[in-house]
Amino acid sequence: MSVHTKTQAGFQLDPAEVLRVFPKKTETSSTEQSETRGKYSENRVLSGEVEALRQQIATAEIERTREREQLTDRIESLQQMLADEKSERRQLTALLSDQREAAVVPPRKGFWARLRG
Repeated sequence: MSVHTKTQAGFQLDPAEVLRVFPKKTETSSTEQSETRGKYSENRVLSGEVEALRQQIATAEIERTREREQLTDRIESLQQMLADEKSERRQLTALLSDQREAAVVPPRKGFWARLRG
């Protein structure tokens, strides 16, 4: 004969059925403990890998920033060289002029001077 427990709502519950649906919590078995340890260990390994990847990303970002600064400096240097070359070319072009001696052209005679001979 089983003892039924009444609920506040007036239902009768058989303790065997309650335990079947909601088993008693017992100490975790050694299998469950080893699974938990395995998961913890796996999480530690993954955490270490994540940290290593974060460090690699940080290193790559630092390297990229340094290379960007170097390239920016090089571009500025080349732009300055180009500006200097343009300026020098203008100066040299201004210095170059027609160096040939101008042929002596006799002054033109006026109309009356040509008629008189």
